[in-house]
Amino acid sequence: TQALPESAAAVAAERTFLSQAEDLPAAPHRLTRLLFFLVQLLYLGFYIAALARLPEAQSRLGGFTSHAFFVYVVLILTAAAGIPVRLYLLSAIAFHYDGLSRKFQRIFPYVSPLDEIWALSPFLVAQDIGLGLSLAATAALVYLPFAQRSLLLMSARASVTSAEKKR
Repeated sequence: TQALPESAAAVAAERTFLSQAEDLPAAPHRLTRLLFFLVQLLYLGFYIAALARLPEAQSRLGGFTSHAFFVYVVLILTAAAGIPVRLYLLSAIAFHYDGLSRKFQRIFPYVSPLDEIWALSPFLVAQDIGLGLSLAATAALVYLPFAQRSLLLMSARASVTSAEKKR
């Protein structure tokens, strides 16, 4: 007979396509936090740049879709929602919040759709950088929410590994 999983969490972990902490290598805490910090700055920069140039964003959206007003409203709302999220994450890193990895795993289902919407942001500057580069940048940005999650899991794993070595 086959042993049953110990908890519902174990079953959920087996069914998910997301990496688990034990699947990832331990990575230096400072490096993973620095990379995570830079990703948060990137998103914050996207939001601020888009909001600072709203009229231009609105006119460019008209060239991509017949639903430009709807997309324009989504852009404003997601930027307005994203700014406090990024400020929270940046401050958590700056103040060395130990529970950041755990907290991020809990908010990931809410933050990742926001990040996936903003993965399309290179199309706002497609006139300047070209369609090919916009597609390439979008492909990289689609992966970024998962990279953020993995960075914090690797950092947490490194913390556990170093604590085990001290014993």
